[in-house]
Amino acid sequence: MDRNLTLAGIYLGAAAFIGSVTWFLPRASANIIGNDTQNFNPTTNGLDFVTVQSSETLDPGIINFGLFLNHARNTLPRLRDRDTNQFPSQSSDQLLGMDLNIGVGVLTNLDLGLSLPQILDQKVDDSDSPRGQFSDRGNTEVRVNAKYRLLGTDTGGLAMAGSLNFNRLKNNPYAGRGGRPTFNIEALADTTWRDFALAFNFGYRWREKGDEIFTGSPIDPLGNQWIASTAASYRFDQYDTKAIAEIYTSWPVIRASDNTNRASTAAEILLGAKHDLSHNMAVHAGLGRELSQGISSPDLRIYAGLNWTMGPEFSRHNAPTTPEEVQPKKTPKPATDPFALAPKAEEKIIVNDLLFAFDSDKEIVNDPHSILARLVVHLKKGPGWKKLIIDGYTDNLGNDQYNLTLSYRRASNIRKLLIEEFKLEPNKIMAVGHGEESPISKNNNYQGRRLNRRVEFRIFRK
Repeated sequence: MDRNLTLAGIYLGAAAFIGSVTWFLPRASANIIGNDTQNFNPTTNGLDFVTVQSSETLDPGIINFGLFLNHARNTLPRLRDRDTNQFPSQSSDQLLGMDLNIGVGVLTNLDLGLSLPQILDQKVDDSDSPRGQFSDRGNTEVRVNAKYRLLGTDTGGLAMAGSLNFNRLKNNPYAGRGGRPTFNIEALADTTWRDFALAFNFGYRWREKGDEIFTGSPIDPLGNQWIASTAASYRFDQYDTKAIAEIYTSWPVIRASDNTNRASTAAEILLGAKHDLSHNMAVHAGLGRELSQGISSPDLRIYAGLNWTMGPEFSRHNAPTTPEEVQPKKTPKPATDPFALAPKAEEKIIVNDLLFAFDSDKEIVNDPHSILARLVVHLKKGPGWKKLIIDGYTDNLGNDQYNLTLSYRRASNIRKLLIEEFKLEPNKIMAVGHGEESPISKNNNYQGRRLNRRVEFRIFRK
């Protein structure tokens, strides 16, 4: 555990360093628009949905990198003309934003994340109308977050999430002069049934707002808000693609008396898709639009992004095995070491860390020799063994026949190691490929697919 915490600290320290470096990079500024009100905020762990969070956390040592672009039309506020007391009717704007994210699984049921939103470009068609816009492009805020799963299995669960938003916009009227960081806390719930998944997030946003940027400002600094969102998805296994629908909204605890045509209450709907290009890379694309004309809610939003996941870079298990009593589809519990149990007439051992790299039947994620050595010692305990069946499994990326063949090759290579390096009798060992059948975890994200690329041993004794 000490080593895991040390390595986790190194990665989180690196993330904090990246965040601190951005403090010295160009930051965006604004006359009457702030981006801590941005509605489109992709999750840093890259699990399951786009902006809505499931209860699942990254496993210890798993790291996710995300990059998202979103183009929004008509999100900036328009203001009443002081002479006519009317809102401009022709003003139109377009914003191009980018989110850079990193998420790290730190401990079982706990992950942390860092997000760096940027304004890349903007276009305002009517420069003479009173309206809001960014006067400089650049980083708008630094956002750090944490999620802790309270309970759950592969079919759903409950979690709590918190985040801090550090405003980097100069002259941000929504934060005000001297405004403090924004703190958000949310309760998360999700459930899965076959290929369907649902999630609901509900929370509270604390803002210690500052003073008006200038006397008579047409926008009052925002106060505390309620926040809520929901998402649904359906996975098309044959296309390695998930269809996603989301709705997210926020509304003030106490209504602000601003003079903008965009209300303090915001609601937006999003429809998109997530496609798994490989075992560790997924791409996103979709559309969104406002359900009500609120702050930062666009007439149209187009987004695209990718998540690249790696690991575990630390926290590899030393005794990565589970006995047959552990049921599939459950969140792994601290494993009982089956090699330490008394031998039985029939045994089934799932080796969770004898894992193969994607699309490989030879490259094993970690050193297999120590695990196989312990298996051999266990085989020779008590009554002699008469048969060992090696069952190979894959994740669900790729077609069925290819995965069936790949899983057989994986089991065969383990058989070969046992015969050539541990001198077991060939006629007592059988290799079987099962392809993508009987998954022990979800196949809809990196860490679930990683567990499904596994080998199991069935031992039969005299």
